[in-house]
Amino acid sequence: MYRQIPNTTTRISQDSRGVIQLPSGDEISSTTANIDHIKNRYGQQIYINTYPQYDPNVSYHGYDLSRDISEYQFGTNNGHNQQNITNRPVPAPRKTHSNYSSESELVKSKNGREQWSGRFDFFFSSLGYAVGFGAVWRFPYLCYRNGGGVFLIPYITLLFLLGIPLFYLEVNLGQFTSQGPVQCWRMAPIFKGLGISMSLMSFFLTVYYAMLLAYSILYLILSFRSKLEWTTCGSWASANCTDDFSTFVMRCNYENTYKDPNGRCYTWTDQGLTQIGWWDVQSRIQYRKPVLPTDDYFNNYILNKSPGMGFISTMEWPLVLCLLAAWILVFICLCRGIKTSGKLRLYVVYFTAVFPYVILLILGIRGWTLPGMSRGIYFYMKPDLSRLADQRVWNDAANQIFFVLSVAYGGLITLSSYNKFTRSTLGNALVISITNVLTSIFAGFVIFAYLGYLSYMTGQEVQDVVSEGPGLAFIVYPYAVTTLPGAPFWSILFFFMLILLGLDSVFASVETIVVVITDQIHGLRRYNTLVILVVCIAMFALGLLLCTDAGIYWITFLDQFTGSYPAFVIGLLECICIAYIYGSNRFRADLIAMLGSKDYGVRLYRIFQICWLFITPMLIIALIIFTSINYPSLKLGRYNFPSWSYKLGWGLTGLILSGIVFYAIYAIIYLLLVKRNSWRALISPEQKWGPLLEQNRKKVSYYYGRQQGALVSLFDRLTKRTSSRDTLARSKSIDTSINEKEESISTTRPPSRIGSESAV
Repeated sequence: MYRQIPNTTTRISQDSRGVIQLPSGDEISSTTANIDHIKNRYGQQIYINTYPQYDPNVSYHGYDLSRDISEYQFGTNNGHNQQNITNRPVPAPRKTHSNYSSESELVKSKNGREQWSGRFDFFFSSLGYAVGFGAVWRFPYLCYRNGGGVFLIPYITLLFLLGIPLFYLEVNLGQFTSQGPVQCWRMAPIFKGLGISMSLMSFFLTVYYAMLLAYSILYLILSFRSKLEWTTCGSWASANCTDDFSTFVMRCNYENTYKDPNGRCYTWTDQGLTQIGWWDVQSRIQYRKPVLPTDDYFNNYILNKSPGMGFISTMEWPLVLCLLAAWILVFICLCRGIKTSGKLRLYVVYFTAVFPYVILLILGIRGWTLPGMSRGIYFYMKPDLSRLADQRVWNDAANQIFFVLSVAYGGLITLSSYNKFTRSTLGNALVISITNVLTSIFAGFVIFAYLGYLSYMTGQEVQDVVSEGPGLAFIVYPYAVTTLPGAPFWSILFFFMLILLGLDSVFASVETIVVVITDQIHGLRRYNTLVILVVCIAMFALGLLLCTDAGIYWITFLDQFTGSYPAFVIGLLECICIAYIYGSNRFRADLIAMLGSKDYGVRLYRIFQICWLFITPMLIIALIIFTSINYPSLKLGRYNFPSWSYKLGWGLTGLILSGIVFYAIYAIIYLLLVKRNSWRALISPEQKWGPLLEQNRKKVSYYYGRQQGALVSLFDRLTKRTSSRDTLARSKSIDTSINEKEESISTTRPPSRIGSESAV
């Protein structure tokens, strides 16, 4: 097909493939003067770029122009290195696969979302998000509360049957869609409320997580002294405070001494018997149970703890200032986006990855050389198998797996959504999960060594040495550093380590909430810094309740009700949506398109598929049922929480899960009543479901299978059967009405002439 340009003899043609054939250089030079006067048949000016240049930094709606530009033929001597009439070189075709940073810029310019700029940013961000306070602070006190070594049995079991499968699911889902926790569920619109519930759970988790960060900042400031205040009993100490355990009991076999049967030791003086100590440990403990200086320091000085959850009288201003400092630090690190926070993590990655283990190893070596440490290790490693019948052990173990791996909180989906589309995921999932659990177990060896030493010094059982609860780490670890020479120096390093661990976890949680907001309201992406500021201010304001003298009770309350039931329900619905609604085979086809058929995650997919289909959902259902039958009581030491706290806790659980319920109602109203769609639209992928970038969506179309979930197939079968029965019933009713009409017509119609004659 040829079209002649006016006032010229030059022709522009297309071959059979539709590729444009441009004239040679001589013909172009002869028409340059007249080319500005070309108009179409509507009289509109046509502008032709005689110097086509390819800009790799511009998005061309997902097309790879570096490949397509080579197909345009310029004149008779077509080549990639030829020059046009102005000696401007036509760029040579670039490789289809661009480098990582350019792809990041492409995503940001077109869709307003960023990507990790470094190869290890996601790994260390996820590692820091998972390996946080949960490993060093939460695991020891849960293990201490649930009988020591017996807690490790359900903990490790649920890691492989519950934690790793959900971890792998969320990482792949976020990377495949490049979307946050809400938009990634476009595969089934009725489940998009999962992302809202995830963000609500992360919100309340981050509120008290930041408070633990404030405790660490305050301890860090108080460590800059020649002698740590909590080494000995001070003015803040209670009557039971004991800092010298060498005289806790005595032999009472010296000259002029008398052993009283009640456990007291007396000496004879001119005034008579005078008590000089105790010779029986149990009698001494019954009279006055010893309390560590670090225990009194944390409860009486740092917290100024009130008698109960409802007794709020004062605001602890040092904690308020430390909480404010924590949120200012978080905002500064996040206000420039994930690339800045990723680079910040990358600069200190080797330090933060090794530093916590170095500090824990130093404390461990000191603790493992103290007398009586074997008592603590024995308590930690020898399981009391009878405790396995206690459903609270399994509930706490499952809760800790969700908490420590950060599954069902939305953070993993958010962090993986910034990943390169083809990055392998199995290695990250296994390494991060196993490293996290090993860190928890290693921290247990350290803390239980000191508990064994205290048991030896005081003559108490290991489970009775200190009060259990969320403050256990802030009692035992500060005591551990006092046993080292140069205690202030080691205290500074230890609490600096806690701050680093806490910051990484808070970073990911805040990013999750911000991504949920900006993905729902795209116009706010240009005001990302303002959104981060508003979220930080809101969390700081809510955290002021934890800065009161009843703050530790509220931390225990939030820790109990924030992540138990909501995390179980969200994890269960994740498995149902992927395995039974969208289809596990269809999800496997997506992974093949994303990672390739030779990826180890794809090869081992059947193992994860069995977990998502049967094992993981059944375990979660069993946990929900048995926990509901006998819900564990909420305690902090000897304090029993009031009944109204349980009602408030269930209300908080309902608030978190309301995101699932209300969005499902919204989807039903919008899709069925407003859009007039069928019920099938609630569980069918949206048109925008899939990878975010167009070139990645093309890959999916090659591998996309039409396998659907079992529940969707069952729904379709029931719908077809119902429709066929309705159609048959309608056809029968129509036939019956037609027959009745014919009979009525035949009775009223007069006989025909032919009929009457034949009758005669």
